[in-house]
Amino acid sequence: MRVSLIDFLRKPTIFSPLGQRLVKPPKVALVQTDGSFSNQYTNISRTAVTLKTYDNVNYSLINTYSDHWNSTESEWCSVLNGIRYAQKKDQGSIELENDCLELIKHLVNRRPPVKSRLADYYRSIFKEAKNMEYLGIRWIPRELNRADDLFRL
Repeated sequence: MRVSLIDFLRKPTIFSPLGQRLVKPPKVALVQTDGSFSNQYTNISRTAVTLKTYDNVNYSLINTYSDHWNSTESEWCSVLNGIRYAQKKDQGSIELENDCLELIKHLVNRRPPVKSRLADYYRSIFKEAKNMEYLGIRWIPRELNRADDLFRL
């Protein structure tokens, strides 16, 4: 077992609120997202989202792209897709988990990425957060990310 997984299981990180509401409401949906990128298949990228609603109904979403530059962009896109998918399913309060630590740090620390393509995702995520009752986010180890199980490139 990886050290990061052991550490997380011993002491899970808390969700950091991104929206206007700082206190978690009684009912929240759980969203997990992941991105995958492959040069092997002519720069094909995929994003995956799992959603467990307030009522414990499970959904999943997979999108394929040909315009992403790298895996980091795919990760950013997956987070935005997860938020929008939850909204589409009428889930206005969500806790979102992703296994890309760099991305999570940018969001939690409110520090936009330097690259303009990634900064566009950053701004869009915070724009969507304003439309939600609650949005909490945290990093999780890859082994606990069910969205990672949906695809492999």
